[in-house]
Amino acid sequence: MAQAIFLDIAALSEKIALVKATPDSAYASQIRAAGFTCQRCGWCCRENFRIRITPSILRPSNAISVFPGDIRRIIRGTGLRWDKIAQPDTYSCIEVEDGMIAIGWILRRDASGNCIFYSGNSCSIYEWRPLICSCYPFFIDGAVVEVMQCGGLHRRMTARRAELMGWLLRRYEIKKLQSYINIVRQLGSRLDIASLRVITGDYPDKVIVCDGERHASHQVNTAGSSRRFAHKDGCE
Repeated sequence: MAQAIFLDIAALSEKIALVKATPDSAYASQIRAAGFTCQRCGWCCRENFRIRITPSILRPSNAISVFPGDIRRIIRGTGLRWDKIAQPDTYSCIEVEDGMIAIGWILRRDASGNCIFYSGNSCSIYEWRPLICSCYPFFIDGAVVEVMQCGGLHRRMTARRAELMGWLLRRYEIKKLQSYINIVRQLGSRLDIASLRVITGDYPDKVIVCDGERHASHQVNTAGSSRRFAHKDGCE
């Protein structure tokens, strides 16, 4: 039987404190040393590899987790409905007595597995893209910048651009960690990372999405689309 693994609010709070104590300039210097200019190639919009989340879950590289605020910004920029932009994160689900809970949202993908906003070898919502997309290929681990694979690396950057990316990256990490804390508070003892499940194919019941702000009820089908039923505060 898998050992239960729970996110700890105290540990997450310590990580937030460390990131807040690290100046933007510390991240900017590491980013500039790596060098980066987005090539608008769409590599990160396509599924190029899979990430092992648990022994039984392989997550596509472009199953992009997004904040509710990201979705609202895309709605304002495009006029699309929420359920045309995002779907429940079917790779991070918890089975409960009365159904399934999905932890957060991911951008929808088309039948070929590409992000639905990947069009003509570029991002069609670049101006309103999610915060995580604005930060790629960089992520933060404490005071250290981690660099992911990308064809735009090792290219000359101005100090100003590196500073902007450092600011964005720090902002994203704090928002992500705070979102984790909110989700832990919503789900409590039900949030056991070791028992995460994937929803594949048609799921006959509604899926409750806990995103750190509120919870929503959706129906998920084989095409990966979802229909939104309700959106309420809390996650009971």
